[in-house]
Amino acid sequence: MGIAEVTIRQTQEGISEMQLCHTPAALSAVFDEPNLIASAGLVPAVALTDRIGLRALVDQWVTVPGSTGCAGVKVMSVVAGMLAGADSIDDMDLLRHGGMGKVFGDVRAPSTLGSFLRSFTFGHVRQLDAVASRAVIGLAEAVPGLLAGGDGLVMLDIDDTVKAVFGAGKQGAQHGYTHVRGLNAQLATVSTEQAAPVILGARLRRGAASSAHGAVRLVRDSIATARRAGVTGPILVRADSAYYNHAFATAVTKAGAWFSIGARQDPAVRRAIASIDDRAWVRIEYSQAILDPDTGELVSAAEVAEIPYTAFTSHRSPIAGRLIVRRVPERNRDKLASAAQEGLFQVWRYHAIFTTNPAPLVAAESQHRGHAVVEQIIADLKASALAHLPSSRFTANAAWLVAATIAFNLTRAIGVAAGGKFARAEGATVRARIINTPARISRSGRRQRLHLPQRWPWATHWQRLWTATFTT
Repeated sequence: MGIAEVTIRQTQEGISEMQLCHTPAALSAVFDEPNLIASAGLVPAVALTDRIGLRALVDQWVTVPGSTGCAGVKVMSVVAGMLAGADSIDDMDLLRHGGMGKVFGDVRAPSTLGSFLRSFTFGHVRQLDAVASRAVIGLAEAVPGLLAGGDGLVMLDIDDTVKAVFGAGKQGAQHGYTHVRGLNAQLATVSTEQAAPVILGARLRRGAASSAHGAVRLVRDSIATARRAGVTGPILVRADSAYYNHAFATAVTKAGAWFSIGARQDPAVRRAIASIDDRAWVRIEYSQAILDPDTGELVSAAEVAEIPYTAFTSHRSPIAGRLIVRRVPERNRDKLASAAQEGLFQVWRYHAIFTTNPAPLVAAESQHRGHAVVEQIIADLKASALAHLPSSRFTANAAWLVAATIAFNLTRAIGVAAGGKFARAEGATVRARIINTPARISRSGRRQRLHLPQRWPWATHWQRLWTATFTT
């Protein structure tokens, strides 16, 4: 039974089209090949986890009842499934097709993995957090380009998102600030100008949790992890106005980092903005239009200014810094009409940033806008393992989130090792072109060989990953 061949023929109109070389009646399909695997990229990926000792780390730190000595195997199965594209517990069965058993051992069934995740308590989730932190450190050592430029300015971004859930029995599911019933995931990522973001920490909270809840501990842990991963340069912690509070800013400062936080326009901030001299405003042009957070319009130019500012003066230890303000022309019709009645000729909308970043005005404002990169990471997770929170138990979903961050960082490391455009590619791209590369397994003597598709467009990158994983 042959494989259908596909050709390109030239039509009478001169347009090329692809067609089958055989009629449908001459084709058939059957799932009977025991030596094929759909995700050959898992071989170097799992080899990379062996290099960083992920399985041993889990066995050392995670003490889930009933999993003594095998917790590492189960977490590895979950992470490997996520690497291949699984976004639910049932999807973990994709690890048990064709010749996967000839390449990988100790792959556990989805039912076993579901029971394992449901056995987690809050303390066990924190143990898995410790494993995820050490995995980042190991990956940074095993794949040097993962945190490239860590001796320059390093950006640490914190944000949260509400993941919608639909099961009636989901523990912790509530209507949060998005008015969507779900659970709240808080993330901390680190990136540089040369390296794409990796995730340093993640926490799952109840759906109605405020954005800044638990952020103090997360930022402390993340800065410590970044330093242990080899980051030696100054760290700039970026966050939106939901994190504008004394405890968060103090925690960042005590950890030896700078902060750049969106400032809520309370009366003190509005007074500071009003005191800025008209001659202090500097016009800036954006090479790419940015989205205005208030109106949703694309803004291609604005004006910025700064003023020294001391925030949180009601506390015993107020924090001194700079208030950087960006203003754009007001587009709200009601406000424009009201201003016209009062005889005003120009009405502005202001966006303030409270920061200790010592960079020049325009550079500091631009660096803060880069905080949007964390939204891309959130979107990447939601397009992969975080497409679902698969359990009714809150702690099982919390463990699932941590495993998803480990899988994300492994995908990023795989992309960096593969090189080229994959170093900054989205997870879906790395999965489709590197991880989920089909292969046939053959055996000669005591050696196994993977036969990958001839003329695979990304064969050079795949081979580069293989070499980096097995020969360094």
